[in-house]
Amino acid sequence: MNSVLELKAELKNLLMNEKDVLAAWEGGSAATGYLDEYSDLDLVIVTEEDCTEQVFSLLDSYFSQRYGIERSFRLPEPTWHGMSQCFYLLKDFPACFYCDIAVVAKANPNKLTEPDRHGNAVVWFDQQSVFAAEPTSEEKRMELVTRVLKSATALDFLMLAELQKSLLRNNWPAALMNWHGFLNRCLLPLLNIRHRPAKADFGIRYMEREYPPDMVSRLENYLRCASVDDISRHWATALPLYQELKTELSALYLK
Repeated sequence: MNSVLELKAELKNLLMNEKDVLAAWEGGSAATGYLDEYSDLDLVIVTEEDCTEQVFSLLDSYFSQRYGIERSFRLPEPTWHGMSQCFYLLKDFPACFYCDIAVVAKANPNKLTEPDRHGNAVVWFDQQSVFAAEPTSEEKRMELVTRVLKSATALDFLMLAELQKSLLRNNWPAALMNWHGFLNRCLLPLLNIRHRPAKADFGIRYMEREYPPDMVSRLENYLRCASVDDISRHWATALPLYQELKTELSALYLK
């Protein structure tokens, strides 16, 4: 079994000796303080100009020759964050391990460095002081919150109607699908806005770390559904919560 620590050390050395690479830092679990034996490698690589293809060619060659690539997937571009991103599943590593590597030009202002969204990155090297850990600006936070709130509430009447219909029909598969749809598309975005607005678009990720304990317990119960009756029982408390949040947050952000 290959060592993740050795991989990181070798990869750091490889990138530091590449003239087109200015900086590299580790995000994900390493940045949020939850690194464990199941964590993947989240790496941001910064280049002077548009050297994306050269860097990925270097990585492809290194991974292939040193370890062997089981699978890889390059995100179609343009990506939502403006970076180029590729996922690598390497041979003979722990089952849950993969490399999530993003390459970004120095001029791109979005480098996933906001501590309130991405934690405190572990900087491998930074030859031109390009790393800047600044919190999300108020303007960007408001833009994010407004976008997420509008998206969550625009079609809620359809989500609610379909859920209620499946409950009345005692249709278990449809009820479960619609219940999870309501939680993920309507309720969770609003809870994110209330409890962690800089991560309004994070869905259910990390809720167990960042929501109040009573809300974590409540949502965990909402996810424990084995029948239409279970969903109907949870629906009786989830709908008032959603309506309360919608009224409160719309008054704050959709004036």
